Amino acid sequence: MEIDRRNLMKGLLAGGALLALGTPSWTFAEEPARKAKRCLLFLGDSNVDDRFGNGVRAACAETGYDGLETMKVDGGLLSDPGTLVSLLEQTKGARWIAVMDDASAAVFQELARTAGGRLLSVGSHTSAKDDACPLRHTWLTASSAQGVGGFLVSRLIAARESVSITESFLNESSATSKPTGWSAPGFSSYRRAGSDAMHLHCSGLSLLEGCAQLGLTGGEGWTPIPPPISASERVSRQSLQWVESVGYAVAASALGVQSTQEACSTRAFVHRAYNPNPLRPTQRFVSFVMDM
Repeated sequence: MEIDRRNLMKGLLAGGALLALGTPSWTFAEEPARKAKRCLLFLGDSNVDDRFGNGVRAACAETGYDGLETMKVDGGLLSDPGTLVSLLEQTKGARWIAVMDDASAAVFQELARTAGGRLLSVGSHTSAKDDACPLRHTWLTASSAQGVGGFLVSRLIAARESVSITESFLNESSATSKPTGWSAPGFSSYRRAGSDAMHLHCSGLSLLEGCAQLGLTGGEGWTPIPPPISASERVSRQSLQWVESVGYAVAASALGVQSTQEACSTRAFVHRAYNPNPLRPTQRFVSFVMDM
């Protein structure tokens, strides 16, 4: 299948919160500071707040960042959008890490855009009763420097989770540079060249199976990527809570932890666990990282 930018974006947005949001109309940060001087955790009063927040605080502890501020809108963002407007006005120069449900995310996006927020990443996160791949994550990020997928997949494979992760980098300047790769034990990596170069990392399943899992027909046109000499993205503290792992990964990226930057427009990770954790109820939420 010929993959072009438009068709790929349709695939990324289908079936999740980003479909309702549309491609964010904010200004994406082109060259954000790797490390923010002030970092805020915003909890949108969803049922994942505590677990997501635990992951964020774990990442702060590991990186030695002790200045995290936590804010929460009691009763949900939809019940009091004025409070968010005030917070946005009061936090100019801060980096936000936010989590909320789908409905609140649509409101948050518009208010933050109006306030001049510059988006680094927005992610849609879903758990479903799916034997093949119960955890699905889709990100739009400003560039591969703000990539989150490597941090997250490293934690989830250690926790015996079957997962698919897709990241689309809106700054495509790196797509024509020398191909680079990402690696972790048990992963095989492939590159599909072109103006919209894509990297696919498979673990526990073949290239053809990985393509099928992502809705890509056929396995033609892919070239193996040799493992890089540099170390893969690593984590030290593990958690069996997948939501906590998402919080950890999002915060690690927001705090400027060094990650492998791949020369591609899109990268995807697909992992199949052979002794997976039990299936969980359907759940969905949205994460944001932005600079005010």
